[in-house]
Amino acid sequence: MTAIASLLVGALLGAVYAAASLAAVRRARTMAPTDALRFMMRGMLVRMALVLAAFAAVLTWAPVQRGPFVLGLGLLFVAGLLAEAVLVLRRPAAA
Repeated sequence: MTAIASLLVGALLGAVYAAASLAAVRRARTMAPTDALRFMMRGMLVRMALVLAAFAAVLTWAPVQRGPFVLGLGLLFVAGLLAEAVLVLRRPAAA
């Protein structure tokens, strides 16, 4: 597999994680604060476990180049975490 394809596979995995995080934030905004916190923490645990499993599976069974794959995953994974943190910590607009 080429370096570009490996980068794109990693970026796709990171983008899936980020999209799931943002969907969880949207859902958590409709909940009470304690329920939202519990939902976000459990969801983060599940998402990270799934990404770790997918990461291990890709490195084990797919013929990807490790460097570009990890770079693509890392960039979008961190961007998703930052976006999630900003959205969770942002206060709702005053009504």
